[in-house]
Amino acid sequence: MRSFGAAAGIILLLVFFTALPAGCRRTEEVQKTVMVMDTVVTLTASGEKADDAVRESIERLKEIDAMASTEGEQSDLKKLADAAGDGTWIPLHPEVFHMLEVSQEYSQRSNGAWDVTAGPLVKLWGIGTERAKVPTAEELASAKAKVGWQKLELNPETQCARLRATGMELDLGGIAKGFAADEVRKIYEKYGVKNGLINLGASSIYALGANAKGEAWRVGIRHPRSEEKDDRLAVVSLSDAALSTSGDYERFFEQDGVRYHHILDPRTGRPADNGAVSDTIVVDGRLPDAGMIADLLTTTVFVLGPEAGQKFLDNQPPEVRGMICDRKLRLWPAHDFKDFLQQVQRDFSVME
Repeated sequence: MRSFGAAAGIILLLVFFTALPAGCRRTEEVQKTVMVMDTVVTLTASGEKADDAVRESIERLKEIDAMASTEGEQSDLKKLADAAGDGTWIPLHPEVFHMLEVSQEYSQRSNGAWDVTAGPLVKLWGIGTERAKVPTAEELASAKAKVGWQKLELNPETQCARLRATGMELDLGGIAKGFAADEVRKIYEKYGVKNGLINLGASSIYALGANAKGEAWRVGIRHPRSEEKDDRLAVVSLSDAALSTSGDYERFFEQDGVRYHHILDPRTGRPADNGAVSDTIVVDGRLPDAGMIADLLTTTVFVLGPEAGQKFLDNQPPEVRGMICDRKLRLWPAHDFKDFLQQVQRDFSVME
């Protein structure tokens, strides 16, 4: 599973057109960059009330960060962890409850490839922190015993949840930023913003309408095996849609010549090892929870691997598209995603 972290955000290169002269740009285009949810967030919006939309969006992101983090008085996750195993039902913020409801649905669909109860594994491996290490077999077995989406219980009537086993912890790192992108989109709509870009650390992006040239936003997908962060696999045009991407290059450490990346398979307790090196998901904005679904699916599909991940995506609604890149730099597209790809670098081949 993925966790919050600044390093995780540097996965996409945004490809902007050359800016137009000031007098030719749309009225009241606003762009602000802040550090929130442990990542660099850049919000761009155009319209008469764009400044109000961006200001309210930043405050909303701070609220979501507080309730979805693992620490602090507002943290539902901390309250759940503190009460894990004692049978206590914990009242949740509606936002967190909704994330958990959607999460459980996809855990069932993916047979556990997606699982927000992977918190003990994330903490054990510590990937992306100074304490990253390869755990012993005993440590891994102990952490795995505290993981399992079936051990998370939800009560829709009371909006409460509980964790059945002592030591359980949730990790919303692979879903919260996508949820946050959806919330910012709602605020943009409230203020009449029809053109804008919501960039949550580049791992979760939502594009509304058009860019400054009146064309679809162009997003570059990072080359997963280039040491240059600006090298890209391909470019995707995006309008009124959410995009999320994951890769084994985001956060990792090496030990005895082996790379251990941060995308953990909750079923094995170890970094996913199935041939995938990156994946990208695009969800049409007409689908409810587009940002959140795009976010969680990047982890799910990466854990499933190229062939199983492609099959899983093909079974999703047509508004969900994506691809997996494997170690041989072969691209496994689902639905018609190959038609979305532009400027595919010659290092890559597209599978049918």
